[in-house]
Amino acid sequence: MGKPEKVDWDDREFTEVRPGIFGATVHTPQLTATLYRYGPGSAWEEHQHPQDQVTTVMMGTVDFVVDGQPVRLTAGQTATLPGGVPHSATVPDGGMAITINVLTSRPETPRA
Repeated sequence: MGKPEKVDWDDREFTEVRPGIFGATVHTPQLTATLYRYGPGSAWEEHQHPQDQVTTVMMGTVDFVVDGQPVRLTAGQTATLPGGVPHSATVPDGGMAITINVLTSRPETPRA
C-alpha cells in the first residue's frame, strides 16, 4: 500500500472462512483489517495468534470467550485482545452479526 485507499466492503470478494462466516480482508505491511459476516449460530473455535486484535461489532451480537471469560458484545461495542490470548466467538442462533477485526502486522496475508 503506497497511498490512501477507499475500501467499499460491498465491492470486496467474501470467502467462507468457517461454516457460516464470510470474510473480506484489506492487508497492509502494518495491519490487517477483515470484515466478517456471521450467519445465525456460526462460531469461530478457540484460537490464538501473536498479533494484537481489536474487534468491533457493527451489527448483531457476538458471544466471545476471551482467556476463559465470557464477553458479550453488541452493535457499537469493541473488544481489545492482546496477542497470545485464547479466544473464540459465537453468534446466537436467532441472529446474524457483522464485525470488523483489525490485527497488528502479520508475516503473510491471511486467507480472509
